[in-house]
Amino acid sequence: MDITTDIEPLSDDVSDLGEGLKQLSVARAQINALRKQNELLKKQLNERNVIVATKHSPKDSDKIEFSVIGVVKTKFKERRCVPRQPGLCPLAQAKLTILNTIFTNPSHALEGLADFSHMWVLFHFHKNETTHVHAKVSPPRLNGLKTGVLGTRSPHRPSPIGLSLVQIDKVEGNSVYFSGVDMIDGTPVIDIKPYIPHYDAPMMLRSFNQSISLVDNGSHQILLDPLTANREDPDGEETTCYDNMPLSPLHSKVRVPQWITEPLTQELTVEFSSRAREFLDGLNTNDIEPTIVNILKEDPRSVYVRERYSNQFYTFLIGGFHISCKFDNSKHSVNVYRISPVDNLDSNADQEGAQCLSVN
Repeated sequence: MDITTDIEPLSDDVSDLGEGLKQLSVARAQINALRKQNELLKKQLNERNVIVATKHSPKDSDKIEFSVIGVVKTKFKERRCVPRQPGLCPLAQAKLTILNTIFTNPSHALEGLADFSHMWVLFHFHKNETTHVHAKVSPPRLNGLKTGVLGTRSPHRPSPIGLSLVQIDKVEGNSVYFSGVDMIDGTPVIDIKPYIPHYDAPMMLRSFNQSISLVDNGSHQILLDPLTANREDPDGEETTCYDNMPLSPLHSKVRVPQWITEPLTQELTVEFSSRAREFLDGLNTNDIEPTIVNILKEDPRSVYVRERYSNQFYTFLIGGFHISCKFDNSKHSVNVYRISPVDNLDSNADQEGAQCLSVN
């Protein structure tokens, strides 16, 4: 028996085994590096996009993806001592820069915003590290007592979205400078919307059709904020819950562009045919008619439909009823000629008439 002959293959096997272990070690190192890169990419993606998902189900239908449109720069570098509401530090200023990854020309998206005095900022509580959402929280003003999270503005929410009303100082290029800060430096912004008291202030809703402007300089309406306005005592037994409320200097006067108070479109006259009137008179509810009138007098048609089909039939769905009408642009009127019940609302939900589409 030749021992040398048997040792040589064994040496080769050991050498192959060592080489295999080296390759395995290299592969493991590469896998670990890929994992780190994946974690970094996820972190960067989370900074650019906010994904809101319900916790109870992993279904894709329960997930909504929002794009971050901009980032806020403030003096507050950490969560500690950040004002809980924008009105607490009205002199604190911030800068919101719109990202050019969303718009080719971010400055174009901001056109018209400077005509407003205030704006809503919707942002992501990106530093919220809460892993478990509680149904009840303890707001600081309750001094330890708990209340439902959805009855508060706590950042510890199922969908960590913040909402702030701030004063616009100026719009410059692709940036908005504003006063009243309750956001940490680097806060990702999901959206901004101009503040319009006609729609956003409950006390203004009653007087939407009344003249509420104080100063008209030709292009803007200067409005008194509903919480600071001198209010007449309305009929009935009202409370004076706002009388002793501390007000922020941010919200003393509100400015909106003139097209808000004096829209370029004319309000339409809504008429009902005898057939439609007879149907309404036979209903057990009295809220359908005012709902139809309020919708149609503002002309729900798009500008394209209004211009392309100047006088057309139009049908839409309210609750369990199909509403059929015809517009007359020359008379600035719309006639509701038929109202019919929907037999099965679910089966008709995708029909053309149920989607408020025009019919030639």
